[in-house]
This record gives sequence, structure tokens and C-alpha cells, in this order.
Amino acid sequence: MGQGNKLGVTLQTRFDAATAGNKTTYVNSATGAAGDSVFEQSKVTADTAYGQVAVGRFTNAQGVADLHPFEDAAQTTSPHQAVNGRLSGQFQYTSPSFAGAQLWVLNAKASSNKYMGSGTGGGYDSTWVLSTANLATNAGADSRHTDLRAFGLNYANGPLFVQVNTMTDLLNVRSQKIGATYDFGVAKLYVNNYNQKDNLSYNTAAASGTGLAAHKANEIAVKAPYGKFNFMVGYLKSSDNILLSGADSKVQKQAYGVTYDITKRTQVMAYASNTKNGDTSTTGANVNNGGFANGHNSFVGLQHSF
Repeated sequence: MGQGNKLGVTLQTRFDAATAGNKTTYVNSATGAAGDSVFEQSKVTADTAYGQVAVGRFTNAQGVADLHPFEDAAQTTSPHQAVNGRLSGQFQYTSPSFAGAQLWVLNAKASSNKYMGSGTGGGYDSTWVLSTANLATNAGADSRHTDLRAFGLNYANGPLFVQVNTMTDLLNVRSQKIGATYDFGVAKLYVNNYNQKDNLSYNTAAASGTGLAAHKANEIAVKAPYGKFNFMVGYLKSSDNILLSGADSKVQKQAYGVTYDITKRTQVMAYASNTKNGDTSTTGANVNNGGFANGHNSFVGLQHSF
């Protein structure tokens, strides 16, 4: 574009390693379909002296921030809803850096994400369809179909990184998050505080008092490299009950992980976690909701970067 201005395009596809077919997505239907979305990410960026503007479907400022060593794996001790880190119909502005600080603003169209709750990939609950009528008793009638709005501040200074953000998501649930990392060289420390300000209730479940109650949660984690290995441990604890019923449901979660670099681009990994939330029922906290379900969870996998 000249004069230091740049225009960029990013396209990323995703396929099922078992079948070599397109992954199932929920772009155009509640039931989902393989190949429903050609690209997992499609982003157009414009960089100028006044900052960067990005539009499309991409990992946003919340998602790219390196604040959780287990990222969005099921074993993560991250206290927030990781699904909001990548949405369709996004508009994001990121300011230039001033003394290590950057401001960013994000909006995501509800109409581009209305089927996001269907299937376990939604991150909220497998029975949600965000375009249906809201039957929850604690929120407004349009709370299932509202644009996501968020803004935040990043600060980087040598080994220190800090992100502070506030968000109102597609379910009209407000939250705030403060996260920081410090790289000591021999190990990297991660500390996060999350404050979900509104109850998150879904469909008719609100009538029976189930869902994810407004709560605060804290995470502390460490990642230590050793040769080709990376060892990780994490701990999550909520200071409030997470069930809307008010029953004893404070969460404690421990996670452990190790990765090994076979080559510069190929990595094998093993993660495990153990969660206790005080609730022994099969509903409420014990659904696929924020990784708060009781029990042990483990994963072994292989990833390759192209």
C-alpha cells in the first residue's frame, strides 16, 4: 500500500486427521456439517501508523494472549470461556504501542455466531442454539442473540506481559479478566483472575436452577523448559459456588502436562487434570461447561505446524 501501510490476508483450513475430510462446523445449521466452513480462519488486516484493523473469523486479542500454558484444552486451568477467543463476523482495532502498552477493541456479530452453541465445540453447552428464544429467567429476551463487545489493554516490558479486559459476550454475560505472565528464563509463571458478573443460564434449565452462576476464579500455573521437554502444572480455584441453585459447588482443579519436541515443527504432548466441584449430580456443573465437570481427564496427542 506504500508509506509503511500494509494489507494482509490470512486463510486457514482444518481437516480431520482420521478421515482427511473437513472438520464438522456449525456455521449454517444447528446440527453441523463437515465442510460447512471452507476456512477455519479468514482474516483481512490493514496496518497503518494509526494501528491495525482486522475483520473476519480469526483468533482475537483475547485468544492470542499467552496467558494459559494449557491453552483451551479440556485439561486447562484457565478460568474463562475460551470459546470467545475466536468468533465469526469480528471487527478488531489494535492501537500502536505506547511505552509497551496497546489498546484493543473487539466486536463480533451475533448473527454470524448464532449456531455456535451447538455441539461440544461451542464451549458453553451442547444443547444450546443461540438463535432460539431465550427462556432463562435471569436475563433479557435478547440475551441469546446480542453482539459480543470487548476492550482491553496489553502491556509488555521485557519478561513481563499483562492483559486486562472486559467483555459482554453473545449471551449478554459480563466478565472481567486480569492476567499476567513473567518469564524467569528457567520457568514461566502465569497468574489470572476472572470475574463473571452475571449468571449464565441456558434454555429451560434456569427453571431448575442449573447453569453457571456468577463467580470469581483464580489460576496460577508454571511452565518450565528442559531440553526438548516442556513441563507444565496449573491450579484453578473458584471463590464462589458455580451452581445457580446455590449448592456447594466451589471448583478446585489441578492440571499436569508435558510436551516433547520431536522436530522443530512436530510435538508430542500428554495432559491430565483432576477436578472437584462439590456437586455429585449429573447436571449443572457436571456438563461440558468451562471444564468444571467433576473427575479425571487425560489426553495424549501429536501436533505438527506447517
